[in-house]
Amino acid sequence: MTKIFRNCLIFSIFLTACVSNNKEQQNSDSTTVENPEEYNLTKAEALEDYILALDSTDIESVGKATSKFKELFEKKESPENDKGVALIMDYIDKVSIYAHRSAFDDETNYRPLVNIEFDGGKAAVPSDLEQAYDKINRNGFRVRETEGMFDLEANPIYFQENFYPYITSDLEILLQQIGRDNMEGYADDAAIAIPFQSLVQRTVWYEDFANKTKGTIAGEKAQKEYEKYFTTLTIGMDNTPAIESQQISPYFQEAYSYLKDFSPNSATYKKLEPYIALLQEQKIDEAKAMLPSLIGRSIN
Repeated sequence: MTKIFRNCLIFSIFLTACVSNNKEQQNSDSTTVENPEEYNLTKAEALEDYILALDSTDIESVGKATSKFKELFEKKESPENDKGVALIMDYIDKVSIYAHRSAFDDETNYRPLVNIEFDGGKAAVPSDLEQAYDKINRNGFRVRETEGMFDLEANPIYFQENFYPYITSDLEILLQQIGRDNMEGYADDAAIAIPFQSLVQRTVWYEDFANKTKGTIAGEKAQKEYEKYFTTLTIGMDNTPAIESQQISPYFQEAYSYLKDFSPNSATYKKLEPYIALLQEQKIDEAKAMLPSLIGRSIN
């Protein structure tokens, strides 16, 4: 009898310990979930986690991301704030691709909204498009028209109104430049939509700025812009190719001549100089063979 009692007592103590351990484990898990600071997340990491849970097909999600940014970050210039704004920039680019259906109705003509930010502003919005414009505008976008289709494009005014008080002067300068490029245009219908002088000037500007701000968020973003423009300056676009009928096209003949005069000591010109020489000598196949080393890929 004593043996049976002792065994029951041992089993009872063991069961109590298991229940206690389970409760402690549950409490531990609850603390982890309810208190993410236990992970020592930075503000940028917390914002990134929040953005990852958003629906990029919903244009309204940009407004949610912006509100979360303002909740997390203090209104002062800092590199950490730059990281947060860079996440917003990347997310806006993503939403511009995937949120078309949440912004546009196929039966509606949005042409009156194209470039309206710089041509009359909100006061010029037609009454029947006010609701659509409000949703697009307050979530960081403007309307552009490409090949007869309406698309979302990042609105530089949105960044100015919402993020300039938080970021470093380097990132502000970069956003201003990207905003100017945005207003002036870049491409349309797979063709270059700016003069060759502008293409060269932008390429060299981003090269210089990326070098001056190396190691910063502004520098990383500037480098990406530089790579985009350098690639365009090297091979052009589908409807404005650098090589046309097995010879250098007139647009690029002028662009390369202008680059040599405008910035002969730039890394851009020094990298392109042998390639340009081959094009001018009509050694097209040899010039094309250089492309993998210049832009990381070849063309037909």
